Amino acid sequence: MSDQVPLMELKRITKVYPGAGEPAHVLNNVDLRVSAGESLAIIGPSGCGKSTLLNIMGTLDGPTSGTVNFDGRNMLTLNDRERADFRNRSLGFVFQFHHLLPQCTALENVLVPTLVNRQTEHARARGTHLLDRVGLASRMHARPGELSGGECQRVAVARALINSPRLLLADEPTGSLSREGALDLTTLLLELNREEHITLVAVTHSLEVAEMMGSVLELKNGALIVRRGNAV
Repeated sequence: MSDQVPLMELKRITKVYPGAGEPAHVLNNVDLRVSAGESLAIIGPSGCGKSTLLNIMGTLDGPTSGTVNFDGRNMLTLNDRERADFRNRSLGFVFQFHHLLPQCTALENVLVPTLVNRQTEHARARGTHLLDRVGLASRMHARPGELSGGECQRVAVARALINSPRLLLADEPTGSLSREGALDLTTLLLELNREEHITLVAVTHSLEVAEMMGSVLELKNGALIVRRGNAV
């Protein structure tokens, strides 16, 4: 294990959901180190806690116990406003469903995360560049209803990258696509991982997608198991 400070580090993360019966222990003392520039896949069956783990990494949810460090800083000490600012500046999110605004064009959807910064000229230029990079230069003024599912996911990827985040978190990003579309999108994500110098963590149920990543971890019985790599 390297002595260098990882970009993201989880220490002894536990997540327990109370219920009418026995509490559900979803994550049990999970440790994870993600280095800058890495590409990492987390696999496991539906309901095993993969999305919960990703949400904790993205400060969308908090653990029952443990610490979440980003570049050496404990994210759990931030208030709600500070966490929102951190997510907007440092993180990008891609989900299984694109969640695009149907009334907006592809370019307008990409620009949504920049509205709080009001850097309109620079943001528009970068948004145009990103849509060109993901193969949608001729579709940037189309609305989601005029785009295919794969094209909508590419818009979502461009939107996730608009603020030049350091970490991209992808939750089943290929889950709604065909096999060919899934492999194409994964290839694109890995190309952007290198070109944008961005760290990529993807949750997936697809072993084929996972094997394209630099490291593969499996979440099983609330614990992470190394399939390939040394992130734990």
